[in-house]
Amino acid sequence: MNLGIFSTFYVGIDIGRYKIEGVKIKKSGKNLQFINQVSVPYSTKVFDDDEIVDENEIISSLGKVGKTLKVDVEDFIVTSIFNDKVLFRQMKMPKMTKKNQIIDAAKFQIVKELSISSANITVDVDVLQETDNLSVSAFIVRNEDIEKFKNFFFKANLPMPDILDAGYFKFNYLVEKKLGSGISVLAFEDNASTYIQIFKDGRFIVIDSIPMGTAEFEEDNPAAENIHYLQLSDEVQRLVRMLISRQSLQMPVNNVICVSEKMGHVDEWVKNLKEADMGNISSYCDFAGLKKDVPAGAYSLAMRGVLQNAKS
Repeated sequence: MNLGIFSTFYVGIDIGRYKIEGVKIKKSGKNLQFINQVSVPYSTKVFDDDEIVDENEIISSLGKVGKTLKVDVEDFIVTSIFNDKVLFRQMKMPKMTKKNQIIDAAKFQIVKELSISSANITVDVDVLQETDNLSVSAFIVRNEDIEKFKNFFFKANLPMPDILDAGYFKFNYLVEKKLGSGISVLAFEDNASTYIQIFKDGRFIVIDSIPMGTAEFEEDNPAAENIHYLQLSDEVQRLVRMLISRQSLQMPVNNVICVSEKMGHVDEWVKNLKEADMGNISSYCDFAGLKKDVPAGAYSLAMRGVLQNAKS
């Protein structure tokens, strides 16, 4: 029996492209205590582009993370499914008051648009109230992908996660309250794509992606790294301006926050973006106030658990 709602220990597990990282924190009243962290690099090639080629390496590494963090069935566990397994759709809908009604309406539109069975997908929504209607961000995952992801935990002898989040949201929970008013951008570089989220007054508005990621340059090749981030910075500027125009936003960009699956290369990206007139450019760790050796994604996911339980 998972007693997550009564938990005092929160675990964030970030299954990345190159390693699995975990963080465990304890909440006592209003106080948070950092208990432990772990990073387990893969010993073999796990991904070929977006396809998993070695599930056993994920399971083995996940087991090591669970053992180091001493994950218990009563811990509140949050993890995230791979970015490429989660589809995103932006929709306009009439005003509705109940979330399950909004999900059902979104699911109806998605099934019609994608010509798939409603029994084969899971849909969640993020809703922004507008004057005359709802702006709905819908996130779609195939049930078979959810079951495969859960199976990693089962085979690693770990409890099932309490929350299975979308991978491109895993960095949101440490920064949302710090964004302030105006327009902010969170840019997350994954293996094959870079995801751009736009926030208005600290609230998520829209997400889109660029088909460029960390797989495009080799480690220990400064020239290739520099060219990659010059090109990526240009594409980020282009997409941000397009999204702001598409959303009819007039305010300037206040913050651009950069985070990557290869965190050691973020400073090069920040340096290139600072040459553009796009507001305050910073690395994720600097903006969130994290030490660089703290697993950023895992810590943010653990905080998602804290925030969720606080709502409950």
